[in-house]
Amino acid sequence: MYSREIDGQVYTFGVSGKLWRDALLMYDHQTRSLWSHITGQAVEGTCQGKQLKTLVSMPKITWQVWKTNYPETKVLSVAYNPNHPGQQREDEVQDRYRQYHRSSRTGISRIKYNDFRLRNKEQVVGARIDGHYRAYPFSIFKGKAVINDTIDQTPVLVFHHNDSGATAVFLSLLETEKLTFVDHADYLVQDKQTETLWNLITGTAVKGRLKGEKLKRYPAINVYWFAWARYHPETTVYR
Repeated sequence: MYSREIDGQVYTFGVSGKLWRDALLMYDHQTRSLWSHITGQAVEGTCQGKQLKTLVSMPKITWQVWKTNYPETKVLSVAYNPNHPGQQREDEVQDRYRQYHRSSRTGISRIKYNDFRLRNKEQVVGARIDGHYRAYPFSIFKGKAVINDTIDQTPVLVFHHNDSGATAVFLSLLETEKLTFVDHADYLVQDKQTETLWNLITGTAVKGRLKGEKLKRYPAINVYWFAWARYHPETTVYR
């Protein structure tokens, strides 16, 4: 998710239909520049080199869980037209990329990806902190939902909910106190230092000595390894 404001001007975007490094490019209506949705950077046009500001978000969370945590949320809704070919009902669940997800294909450019630290189609949580990149394979979250780690000397809590796909990365430093977290239930974790319970949808402490405190959230994305490594070859991998 990105801010649409660039140098004080608000831009509007669409899907160009073009690919760069096997990933779709956006374009802005104002200058027709092409933008990478992976990096948020303009790769062609008058805006080339400019960078969209990343807004942190929570990927793939159910509406019920979101509504519980943010009851005042407004919903963008598109009226369903049964006569419109190919339009899905909003309550339909259909993955049009199911075959692609199940296959070993990595794009249409026929580029051979040779970063063998992970399988090309292995899914990872990609985290970025101050220009440093780190990948967390989904497989390491089996049996647990949180990882305590350090990215370039920054202590972080990495969260991935296996059932929903919800993902978040937080700074695990509160003022001068470094916290270590353990699983509790669903989207709740507990820190070992104060035994406070934290809601990882909002990043807020909900019970205990630190109730009301909030953790700083960093950008994170659920992505295939080949795509993450293709755009961020300098990335490290959590083992």
